[in-house]
Amino acid sequence: MKKKTFILLMLLISISSLVPAQFVLKKELNGPRPGDEIVKQQVRYKDPGRSGENVLWDFGKLSSINDGYTLVYSVPYAVGDTVYIMGLDTIPVSSVADSELIIGTEHYTMYYYLLSDNRLRTMGHENPTNLLKYAPPLLSAVYPLAYQENHRENYASHGTYSSDQPFSTAGNIEIQADARGMMILPSNDTLKQVLRVKSVQIIRESGYLQTQTVLENYKWYVHGYRYPVFETVKTRVTTDSVETGHFETAFFYPPQDYYYLEDDEANLALPDNDTIGRPADPWEGLNYNFYPNPVTTTVNIELYLPREARVKVQLRDQTGFLRRSENKGVLSHGLHHLQLALPVLTTGNYVLTILLDDYPISEIIMKR
Repeated sequence: MKKKTFILLMLLISISSLVPAQFVLKKELNGPRPGDEIVKQQVRYKDPGRSGENVLWDFGKLSSINDGYTLVYSVPYAVGDTVYIMGLDTIPVSSVADSELIIGTEHYTMYYYLLSDNRLRTMGHENPTNLLKYAPPLLSAVYPLAYQENHRENYASHGTYSSDQPFSTAGNIEIQADARGMMILPSNDTLKQVLRVKSVQIIRESGYLQTQTVLENYKWYVHGYRYPVFETVKTRVTTDSVETGHFETAFFYPPQDYYYLEDDEANLALPDNDTIGRPADPWEGLNYNFYPNPVTTTVNIELYLPREARVKVQLRDQTGFLRRSENKGVLSHGLHHLQLALPVLTTGNYVLTILLDDYPISEIIMKR
């Protein structure tokens, strides 16, 4: 009982004991609109960090790889004013409202969306080499979506590679608003009231070999902006349980380049001082992040201090035994990057604690 009580206290003594009002994604504020054009910069990938509350995401030093990405939303063309042809779908004009069908064009690919019943679904996509249809349409966004809300659905798809090679897939997708906090952008702007949405899509290809792709996507939304301001994409492919490929990248959406912004009255109407709640004293304005998790040799800590503090970082096992302790000294107000080198530890869960003038913030990390 003593061990369990110790762990419980370590987890409860945390800045995340706030009770803030919700920043909720809504269709009228965050749904895609035909006519909007969004600029995306491909930047160096960075670990998306932990889930939870009061998270600090520091993307301030990420260099651009490609500035030439744009995403344009438009309405489909009605053939003979009677049907819409969107990839492998033929949809009677009379069966949908004017605002329900949307085409998103990005990097030589057209994505076909259905925005209906507070759900954004992807019907399929096509580009010069591939044509794909989801059946049923793939869940892509949910409105409204609040912190910690979770949605999961199954799907299947079929299509062709290189115009003549048929294929089919099946799997599931899970969407969750898994974190909120503040972020520092590559432009060095600091934004608060940030909500992160995580989606994980499992893609299983039929055939002689058992091939599975896991597509992990994170999007960061900010109160007052329709579209995300940052995004990470990571894929991992396994064939017969052996990893055969992986890919990771990130995108920054510069807020100053939102060409639709002056026409977005719904978001512009939000007052600048609108807040999602006031953190409890004594550390109002504190944000922190740590990664990777699971960790192998070194855990990285990003810490934003609202005022000067003596900082110490400790690691304990689940029995409460102190396995590592480092005094980081007196740190000034602002952003700090810390590291804790881990000794040789067995695989399992440990309690990472940051002490600010002896005020503890504790989180669970996994050693692998």
